[in-house]
Amino acid sequence: MLKNEFNKEDKLKEELDRFQVIVPEQKRRQKQTAWQRFIHYLASPAKDPLEKATVTLTGLNLTRIVPLALGLGVSIIQLWLHM
Repeated sequence: MLKNEFNKEDKLKEELDRFQVIVPEQKRRQKQTAWQRFIHYLASPAKDPLEKATVTLTGLNLTRIVPLALGLGVSIIQLWLHM
């Protein structure tokens, strides 16, 4: 502890003294092969491009209405061109 602010409370100090933490000096890291880096890249999670739209109620409604409106619009255009 930098300032020993936990030493003022005896109960907390007893609880903290029960635990012993060993911090390694250096983090051991093996050099990864190109294949391991490629697999790590494939396994990393992708960002959801529609996350901001689906979080709010308005955005959720828009993600339901916009495809229906686009489908209806394309259908009307096809009927108009066919006539």
